[in-house]
Amino acid sequence: MKKPQLFVSLVCCLTIGPIFSQKLALKDDPEFLKKSALMVDRHVAALYKSKQLPIPEVVDDSVFLRRSFLVAAGRIPNLEEARAFLEIEDTDKREALISYLMGSDGYRSHMVNYLSDILRAQENFDGRRASAERYVEFIHDSVANNKPWDEIAQNLLSSKGSIWSEKNGAVGYYVRDKGMELDNLSNTMRIFTGTRMECAQCHDDPFGEYERIDFYHLAAFVSGQDEVNKGPWDKVWREIRDAKEERSELGRLVRWIGDNIHYPSLGGGGDGRIKLPSDYQYRDGEPGEWIGGKTPFGKRKRTSERKHHGDSRETFAEWISSPDNPRFNSTIVNRMWHRVMGRGIWEPVDEFKETKDTIAPALVGDLVELMQTLDYDLKAFQNVLLLTKTFQFAANPKAFDAGVPQSFNGRQIERMTAEQVWDSMVTLVKGNPDKLPKRQFGDAIYYRDHVILEGKKTMTQLSKEILEIKSAKVYREYVENLLAESKYGKSKKSKKNKSFGPVKGIARASELSSPAPEGHFLRQFGQSDRILLDSASNEANMAQVLSIMNGHVEELVVSNTDSALYKALEAGSSDRDKVRYLYYAVLGRPPGDDEMLILMRDVIDGSEESYRNLASALLSTHEFLFVQ
Repeated sequence: MKKPQLFVSLVCCLTIGPIFSQKLALKDDPEFLKKSALMVDRHVAALYKSKQLPIPEVVDDSVFLRRSFLVAAGRIPNLEEARAFLEIEDTDKREALISYLMGSDGYRSHMVNYLSDILRAQENFDGRRASAERYVEFIHDSVANNKPWDEIAQNLLSSKGSIWSEKNGAVGYYVRDKGMELDNLSNTMRIFTGTRMECAQCHDDPFGEYERIDFYHLAAFVSGQDEVNKGPWDKVWREIRDAKEERSELGRLVRWIGDNIHYPSLGGGGDGRIKLPSDYQYRDGEPGEWIGGKTPFGKRKRTSERKHHGDSRETFAEWISSPDNPRFNSTIVNRMWHRVMGRGIWEPVDEFKETKDTIAPALVGDLVELMQTLDYDLKAFQNVLLLTKTFQFAANPKAFDAGVPQSFNGRQIERMTAEQVWDSMVTLVKGNPDKLPKRQFGDAIYYRDHVILEGKKTMTQLSKEILEIKSAKVYREYVENLLAESKYGKSKKSKKNKSFGPVKGIARASELSSPAPEGHFLRQFGQSDRILLDSASNEANMAQVLSIMNGHVEELVVSNTDSALYKALEAGSSDRDKVRYLYYAVLGRPPGDDEMLILMRDVIDGSEESYRNLASALLSTHEFLFVQ
């Protein structure tokens, strides 16, 4: 059979280029990635041998196809992709498929969703109208540019200055939790080191290894998160408030500047010292006592309690992301294993476990070494895991009985995430979601539903000028001139449509509002509200059932005769072909013989309605909603 052009392009990914060039980075060397995958499989095989169990069988092509798309690209394959893979006999096609997926825009989109959840990215800060778009942009750019994990951590944890400074969106990590420095620190330790210290924030943890003093020694590194040059603004705002001019045009503009320029800024680089709280109750410190920074594990870092440090956040960031920090290394390895295999080597993924205490110490050790060899390239690391036979395993109940954890026993059946469901629906509607509009990030000054000073000044320029003003008098004069220059409210010509921000309508979840608003399909299906860590859910509820039966799914796909799903019918020359292509498009597999027999006898009569009924039935199955 002649190979479809799409599949030829997949194979070309593996055969073109100087694979063995010494100048080629290991992360870009297919042979190195395959050897690394073999290393993983050998460790897993050793685990099965130690349990006196046979190595599990691998799943068939259709399960592998759908599993790979949902895990690597966050969506189901479209008809063309399913046909290109399923209708070809080629020994290298699974490897080619992984290469295709990891090189697709789908990987970027799916990874943006993942990092946005971990970093709890939202459209606005602190429930205000203050835009957090630059923070969202930082996450998008980091994934698009494949920024290494240690560099992402350093950027976030050492950030300072204005969020509107060029390429400084990482400041949003601290601004996102402004006024809650201790809570932010607890999250930081969980995210990057798998260390649960939230209990020690208030008291010695009787079940943990750290005491309250340990938590405050760490908090010293990140203390002192003030806004940049807020003094002049404070004085001007007091004048306006005393004159009861808060609702005047000047008052509204000054408030907007406070929310959108001063609030998303971070002055200094960290005090390096902190006062113990007034309710401190232990003998190792006195209430109100100054203490310096001190790290509780890994390479020791300290700051003095006697003087302001000035750049302690940078010290903290270097310590967290150091290759010598075993918790940083093991935690990201386990997170990526969980992301690809469905469960972590140990659970929960944000609770560190010593390598020697894991079920596969040798494997964990080699994975940490691989992560470091790849310079913390999460894309290359996931590529390795996707190339393993372990990723292809079919579940084996006997392995559970023998004590093999789920993380080594094939992906267990679980419902798609909200983003996977949505992006799969988008695929059924549009065919190739990678070609849909992407979120645009802009630098225009967007004030009260207007773009002002267009072509004259940007948010980067405006924030720089405002944050450099030292005098309240000059500050007020600047804002008055700004108001006059913008002529807000005096000319309808100043009104502009916002040309940046989230995409409206049909687009991948990563390009929509972060997170989607209440009531949206994504929220109904359990998308995280990005307030707390790990708050996404894939549990079923009645709203989801209604959404499938007569809500979004019915409107977007089943009743939409222009959807890509129904274009699948045009590719078939017979009713049997059309049925097969509907199965390809929705379930990523052909119908079984019994299914085809029943459908051709009792359901399909050649009418448009009969195919619409079949599409509705397939979309309502557990098979569509679940990852195998």
